[in-house]
Amino acid sequence: MQKWFSILFIYFFPYTVCSQQNLFNVPSSDITLKCKPFFQQQINLSNGFVQLNSTFSYGLGHNFEIGINLLGVTIDGTPKPFFVSNGDTDANPVYPFFTINFQKAWTFNDVLKLTAGTQTGISKGSHFGSYDYLNLVTAIKKTHTKLITGLYYGTETFLGKGERIYLFSSDLIGVQTGIEQEILEGDFLLIVENISGRHNLGETTAGFAYYISSHWVASCGYQIANPNGNAANSLVIEFTYVPSAHSHRRIFRHGHHHEI
Repeated sequence: MQKWFSILFIYFFPYTVCSQQNLFNVPSSDITLKCKPFFQQQINLSNGFVQLNSTFSYGLGHNFEIGINLLGVTIDGTPKPFFVSNGDTDANPVYPFFTINFQKAWTFNDVLKLTAGTQTGISKGSHFGSYDYLNLVTAIKKTHTKLITGLYYGTETFLGKGERIYLFSSDLIGVQTGIEQEILEGDFLLIVENISGRHNLGETTAGFAYYISSHWVASCGYQIANPNGNAANSLVIEFTYVPSAHSHRRIFRHGHHHEI
């Protein structure tokens, strides 16, 4: 047990400023306010493995943000903890990935907002990969609900093999959806998401997020692989630093607003 804590400590603290803002895996489509930072640390626990995904973003203003990610850092805990990686493109996905993230939003009114974003970079072995998406975000003020519906494209190096949409046997474009439902005013949220497909990120996750302070959020959920998919069932834990939280939380009762 001490070895587990030692490895998590060694990784977590040196790299905390190293994916876009996510629900769990689906981009939340929140935009970091101008001159504000954002940080999210995700920890996935599954069958003796720990996977760590780190995100840092910075608000540029006018509904733009940019940042960096360190994704897919994996620790095998059996028989003793050690870091594992994959640079073999015959066995995609390759990992870990170092990426640049970018996101832009267009607010139409207090109900609808469109966002486009990407996580693009290189993995072990200098293999290129990306995850690109277009999301429509609907604010339902009456029920205090935020609904995300979107399309994504992901390279095989990033997602691995597998259909993106079952019905069309598509290897290019998939569908992603997410719901954030306010339970306690601004402090406690129910989160449900899905990424279509049978690849390594094809999953459904359900869980909760709680604002433990005005800027810090703790989230916990359980990820289940899509039928006949390659994703791993896992417990997902996130710690998120959000100085722009006051802006993101108002959506549940007041809808979208135009950021500067």
